[in-house]
Amino acid sequence: MADTFRSIFDIIGPIMVGPSSSHTAGALTLGKAASQLFQLRAKKVTIHYYESFAETHLGHGTDFAILGGILGLSTEDPMLPHSLKMAESQYIDVQFIEEKGPSPVGHPNTATMILEREDRRISATGCSIGGGSIQLNEVELDQINMTIDGYLPLYFIKQNNLHNDLYTMDDWYAFFDHYNYTLSDIRIFQENEVEWVVLYMETAPSSQMMTNINDLVFVEEAILIS
Repeated sequence: MADTFRSIFDIIGPIMVGPSSSHTAGALTLGKAASQLFQLRAKKVTIHYYESFAETHLGHGTDFAILGGILGLSTEDPMLPHSLKMAESQYIDVQFIEEKGPSPVGHPNTATMILEREDRRISATGCSIGGGSIQLNEVELDQINMTIDGYLPLYFIKQNNLHNDLYTMDDWYAFFDHYNYTLSDIRIFQENEVEWVVLYMETAPSSQMMTNINDLVFVEEAILIS
């Protein structure tokens, strides 16, 4: 797996609206990751905070940051402090829950984000590790629970395993080797005919690589989290 911090900017953190890189910039990145996984506009958002997040989210601006990420705002967007009003104007039901117990992933800055609408539901648990960076720990997609424990970027690929030419781990490594790209890791999660492949990336793939992945006949969905 890749190192937690890949550059000096991971330690310093981005320019941001808010008092803390962990509680604002990192929280926004968590929200953005959940939104990318969901891919649609949520009608209901539930955020569960643990440990430090649960104790300080009001004073540190974590609420507007994590919701701003879900709404697609950037860290320097002047509208970021108004994200709760934005969600209200879009008729999104938002709830913040302070959990009393320990983090399920062993980190004080942990949040579980549940995004829902009539035809889709996802859950993502992650932690803010400093400098605006995050670790994505647990994800639920298509009612499949996945232990991720990875740093961004991550590529989630849904395969229909009824196809005979479905890619194995070796096939995915070979695919990226063709582009002189080295994957950090691959994990596969399967239930019935649904199979999610999680690719651990060092950098985001090129647009050509993404197009070629989407063109594979057995790929039903491809989601880049970055």
